[in-house]
Amino acid sequence: MLAAAVALVVAGATVITWLAVDATAGLWVLAVLLATLAGLAAGLLWGRADRHHSRADSARLKEQLRQAEVEYRAIIETLPLLTWLSVPGDRSSCLYISPHVEAMLGYSAAEWRAEPKLFGRLLHPEDRERVLATHEGGAPDGGQLRSEYRLVAREGRIVWIREETSTVRDAKGKPLYVQTFLVDVSERKRADEERERLRVAERTAANLRTVRQRRLDLLRDAGDVLGAAMDARTSLQRVVDLVVQDLADWCTIDVLEANGELTRMGVARAEPRGAEPAQEPDPFVQAVVKSGRHLVIPALSHRQEFDEESPEAGPRVDEASLICVPVASRGQPLGALTLARTTQGSEYGADELALAEDLAARIGIAIDRARLYLEVEERADAARVLTYVADAVLLLDRADAVRLWNPAAESITGIASTDVIGRPPGEVIPGWRDAVDSIPVLTSPDPGHPEVMIPIEREDGERWIAISGVKFFGGTVYAFRDVTEGRQLEELKADFIATASHELRTPLAAVYGAAQTLLRHDFALDEAGRDRFVSLIAEESERLGRIVNEILLANQLDSGRVDLGSEPFDPIELVERVVEAARAHAPPEISVERVAPERAPLVAADRDKVRQVLINLTENAIKYSPDGGRIKVGLESGQSPDDETVIFYVKDEGIGIPSDEQARIFEKFYRLDPQMTRGVGGTGLGLYICSELVHRMGGNIWVESSEGQGSTFLLELPVESGPFPRTLPVHAQPSHTAD
Repeated sequence: MLAAAVALVVAGATVITWLAVDATAGLWVLAVLLATLAGLAAGLLWGRADRHHSRADSARLKEQLRQAEVEYRAIIETLPLLTWLSVPGDRSSCLYISPHVEAMLGYSAAEWRAEPKLFGRLLHPEDRERVLATHEGGAPDGGQLRSEYRLVAREGRIVWIREETSTVRDAKGKPLYVQTFLVDVSERKRADEERERLRVAERTAANLRTVRQRRLDLLRDAGDVLGAAMDARTSLQRVVDLVVQDLADWCTIDVLEANGELTRMGVARAEPRGAEPAQEPDPFVQAVVKSGRHLVIPALSHRQEFDEESPEAGPRVDEASLICVPVASRGQPLGALTLARTTQGSEYGADELALAEDLAARIGIAIDRARLYLEVEERADAARVLTYVADAVLLLDRADAVRLWNPAAESITGIASTDVIGRPPGEVIPGWRDAVDSIPVLTSPDPGHPEVMIPIEREDGERWIAISGVKFFGGTVYAFRDVTEGRQLEELKADFIATASHELRTPLAAVYGAAQTLLRHDFALDEAGRDRFVSLIAEESERLGRIVNEILLANQLDSGRVDLGSEPFDPIELVERVVEAARAHAPPEISVERVAPERAPLVAADRDKVRQVLINLTENAIKYSPDGGRIKVGLESGQSPDDETVIFYVKDEGIGIPSDEQARIFEKFYRLDPQMTRGVGGTGLGLYICSELVHRMGGNIWVESSEGQGSTFLLELPVESGPFPRTLPVHAQPSHTAD
């Protein structure tokens, strides 16, 4: 069209030119013909130039489009997310999906495009209905659609996804395609879950600590009441009053009289009152006293045996849970302590049983002591009776001279009666003059009579006694008992609580700090950084678990709830396993070596427990070798004179153990470095657990050490199969030195 127009224009111009010059008709016709030809030629040339220019523009636009697509793909394929383009209104379609789909979900881009319903199939069953309903509803007001859900990868791995979907439109608002971004947020979800788990664990630990502290307070208060009172009935009533404040809905104490009958000496009920105890001791209480074994409901430990002895021995069904434990002293039954709860869902457990047994033991001592004191008052020959009293008794006459000094007083003070009788106590008892004014002295026994604790000096060191006095017409009688071990135990417990709190706080702080770092958005972590923090969380959680397991195992050992097996196993193979495990965690400056013969007899013990002991000793050797060195884990034949045995040993080149502390390192809560001056932590339970396990397997454990020259821990176990043989002497040290 454009070429024809150009031709006509040229032809017209030519005709006009010829007319202007007044040409003849023939020439005019010729001119018209030539002008037409010239116009056609010019039009053809113009059209060709126009078509060439259009093709160039089209090629340039195609190249720009291709370059834009290449740049778009490069951008979305380098982003740490999955990009999915689909047809508007059809989420099962796939215009494009980035290669990240294979790394994220295990499916290739071709598989995703080939299976339209793959996305719906990969949705987690718990999220499928919600996500599909959201997709069908579309984004509100044409905006972005945001949601989080789970997808199941090809290998079964659960992947948490954050989705952001929007519709891309042209300049006129027409939908071109739907663009979906899928981001893997699994690590964030795991961190959130771990943080919540730690919060729950922290709350649980705080609640447990509160409960245990209240029970320790109960034991302390009950001990104060029972230790200060001479009137058994009054003191027992005060104890049951304490128990119902926190531990029971009702509580009773039944005491066995000399004629074999049970008498209710104490009964208390919590407010508001629910089920009431029987007026007289129940038949099951008599069964508990007779058998000497506890009864726990709903965990009926001995219900069948009671039913066989007496059809009416079973407890009533009014209580939701009940504990009945025997009360005894010096091997003699004295009665029973019964605790009951009436609210469903508040059943007693092992902790409450242990607490009840502890209370029963204290009650037994108090009843026994009260009876002995009553016997002292009723008999003229007080010295003979007081010979069997566990508490020390000092009797002063009106002239302030010692007239009675029983064997318990000799044992506690280390002063013989021949050195005391007939002399003023201030002359022979160290510290008496300074302490006598602070000792409470009443004119009659009182259940609430307080005691004071005073120190006394002995040749082997300082001892602490709890003492009180009663004045009567013939003088004054003082009763005191040795509370040194109890005081030391309280100090050890306090140190243990402080140490355990520190040991627990350190991994908790590390885990919390790492989790908080992972949750921060103000700076980006690379993959290596995230892995480092996740590994830190895992390692500190494992450390926290080890500390808690130590505490739980020590408690199980104390309550006798650890079951030990006995089966023959290869000690050489066990040593190899322990060495392999130690090498995996040992620092570079420490080498762990195995020293064992080619053959050794089978050891009859609990293999897992022996392995636990050896691993604990090896870890201790690593901790107490700050300058590095060699650690030898070895095996050799024992030298027991009666039975064939095998000796395992762990030898290090560390700091060693002072000779004056070697006798105490196996004690509960004892730590060689209590102030952590050497940087070595711990709860003080490791060697105690090792010692208990070894001795309960019929073996023996001891240490050979010199300060600054390393230590060798040795444990000897029997070779015979079958039941455990006799227990060897505790911490006996055969004449032996490990190489």
